[in-house]
Amino acid sequence: MTRADRALPGPWWLPAALATGLRLVQIQAPILGVHSWRQADTAGLARNFHEQHLPLWLPQVDWGGAGSGFAETDFPLYSYAVAQLYGLFGVHEVLARLLSLACSLGALVLVQRLGNRLLGQQAGWWGALTFAVVPLSVFYGRSVQPEALLLLAAGLTLERGVAWHDHGRPRDLALVGLGLGLATLIKVLPLVWLGLPLLWLGWCRHGLDLVRRPGPWLVLLGVVAATVLWYAHAHGLYRSTGLSFGFWGAKASRYSWTDLLGPGYWLDVLLRFVVRGLAVLGLVPLVLGWRGLPPEPAARILPIGLGAVLLAGALAPASSHIHEYYQLPLLLFACPLVGLGCTRLVEAGGPALRRLLPFGLGLLLITSLLILSVDYWAREQPATDPTWALAQRVSRETPAGALLVSVTGGDPTLLYLSHRKGWLQQPGAVDAALLRQRQLEGATHVVGLWQRIESYAPFAEGPEKERLRRLLAGATPGDRSTDSYLHRLPLGSAP
Repeated sequence: MTRADRALPGPWWLPAALATGLRLVQIQAPILGVHSWRQADTAGLARNFHEQHLPLWLPQVDWGGAGSGFAETDFPLYSYAVAQLYGLFGVHEVLARLLSLACSLGALVLVQRLGNRLLGQQAGWWGALTFAVVPLSVFYGRSVQPEALLLLAAGLTLERGVAWHDHGRPRDLALVGLGLGLATLIKVLPLVWLGLPLLWLGWCRHGLDLVRRPGPWLVLLGVVAATVLWYAHAHGLYRSTGLSFGFWGAKASRYSWTDLLGPGYWLDVLLRFVVRGLAVLGLVPLVLGWRGLPPEPAARILPIGLGAVLLAGALAPASSHIHEYYQLPLLLFACPLVGLGCTRLVEAGGPALRRLLPFGLGLLLITSLLILSVDYWAREQPATDPTWALAQRVSRETPAGALLVSVTGGDPTLLYLSHRKGWLQQPGAVDAALLRQRQLEGATHVVGLWQRIESYAPFAEGPEKERLRRLLAGATPGDRSTDSYLHRLPLGSAP
C-alpha cells in the first residue's frame, strides 16, 4: 500500500477501476433498451454529421422525411465529437460509448476532488466509489447520450467554483465559465442547478460586495449570451423545417406543472433516485452525511445543489418524471455527502467496522449489479428485441436511401437501426390519405411493430390497432409475420 493509500479507506485507484469495469459491460451493445429513442437520436446526429460532412451548427435527424432533416436540438457537441471519432475509425457505436466512459471517468475524478476540498480525502474517496458503482451513474456513463459530458462539465464547474471561493484566482473563474457554458448549452437547466450553488459560493466569498464584482457577472453574461445565441439559431432551424426536440410551443410536453401538486411526482422521482441513484444502501450514509456537514459555508453547496436539481426538474416536470437522467445531476451533490456519511460510520465503528468494509463494498456492488442487470442490461439483448429483428429485415428488404413511414410514435430507434430515414407517425394518424401523401413525398414503405409503438409504450389491443390492421390487410400476401409489418407503398403491391 502506498503512502497515499494509507490516508484512504482503500487503494486510490479502486473507484476508477470499478467504474471502468462496470461501464465496459456490454460496451458493444447496439442502440436498444432504456431510452433507446434518445440514444438513437444522439447516434443519428453523429452518423449524419459524419456521412453528410455537416458542420456543428446543422444537426440532422433521421425523421425529417424528404426534407433536409435539420432540427432544433440541444447544442450537439457530444454527437459532433462522436462524428470526429467516426471519421478516424469508422461508424461504430462502441466509439460513442467509449467517449461517454471517458467523460464519466473525468466526472468521477472531479467528484472526488470536490469531496476532498469540502469534506476531506476519505469522504472524497467514498464519494468517488459511490459514483463509480451506483446504477444511474454506470448506465449513463456509457450510454450514447450527452449526459456523461454534461456531468463532466458540471463537475468542472463545481470543483473550480470551490477553488475560486477558496483562492479567488481568475483562471478558476474562467474554468467555471467554461464548465457552466458547456453544461448550459448541452441542457439549459444547469443554469439553475449549477447557478444556485455558484451564487452561494459568490455570496460566501464576497457578501454584498458580489454585486460590484465584474468578474462573476461577466462570466454569467457570457454563458447566457452563448446559450441564447445557440437556441435562437436552433429555433431558426425549426422555423424552416418544422423539426424539433420539442422545447417550446403547444407541441412541447415538458411543462405539466399540475403534476407537482400531488405526491405521485415527488415520490416517483425520489424512489427512483434511491433505488437507481443510491443502490438503496447509499440512503443512510447520505442522511448521515447531510446531518454531519462541517460548519464551513462552502460545504452548503451540496444540500443547496440537491434542492436546485429538484427545483430545475420541477420546471419541466413531465420530462423529469419520465426521463430519469434528469435526476442524474443529483449524484454530483449526493456522492460527496454519501462519502462523508461513510466516513462518519467508519469513525464511529472503530476497528471492528473497518474489518467489515470489504463485505459492505461487496454488498453495494452486488446490489448495483442486480439493478443494472434487471433494469438496464437485460433490455439491450438483440436476440429478444423485436425492434432489432425488424430493423435487420428492413435493411435487407429495402434499398439504401429508401424513405420509410415508421409507425413508432416519436421513437426513431427503428429508423436508426435500419440506417434509413423517413417519417415518424403515431398509429392513430395513419390512414390511406396520409400514406398516399407520404408516397408522393417519396416514401417507399410503411413499417412498424404490432407489440409496441415506442420503445417504452406497448401497442394495446383496441380500435386504433384494429383499424391499422384493416388498412394493411392483404398488402403483402406472402407476409405471415405476427410481430411486425413491412409493406411497400402503394399498399397492395408486392413487398
